[in-house]
Amino acid sequence: MAEATAWIVQLSDDLYAAVGERQMVHLVEDPILEHVPYTPVHCRHIILWEGELLPVIDLTAWLTDQVTESAQASICVVRWQEHADTVPQYGALLFTGIPRKKQVSDHHVCSLPAQPAGWQAIALSSFRHDDQPVVILDLPRIFSNDLVTWHEAPLNPYQDNTHTVQPLESPEVF
Repeated sequence: MAEATAWIVQLSDDLYAAVGERQMVHLVEDPILEHVPYTPVHCRHIILWEGELLPVIDLTAWLTDQVTESAQASICVVRWQEHADTVPQYGALLFTGIPRKKQVSDHHVCSLPAQPAGWQAIALSSFRHDDQPVVILDLPRIFSNDLVTWHEAPLNPYQDNTHTVQPLESPEVF
């Protein structure tokens, strides 16, 4: 049975997501976010981190059209690599509360939540924690142009979409 460690973040009252233990590299409580005009509501901020400007993605805004309250917001700086031989890329995710670390195994796997509908576009898989589904995020997709275009024309799972939900035993999940 495969096991992995995940960081669970609460996006809103009933939306939970997870990233791999090594994908979360920094936590910032009460971040100072810079507003970027003329950008979609889910990516209207950037943050200066380690001398670089990082995009801040508000998945709650993208999934539900409800912006995360900035008074309760925290961010986590995340890192991912498209391929093992490429340079890591960085971005930030907006959420509420403090992340929780969780050991996840194959017996925790569950179906993706049906609502909000956008989960299918940004999830690798999902698991149950405290009787709630927690979606494992596909960071390369989240920080690509896919989020902007998805609301205009949702990804069709039967046409030109190589994205599939991964079982936990897949090393690409974390």
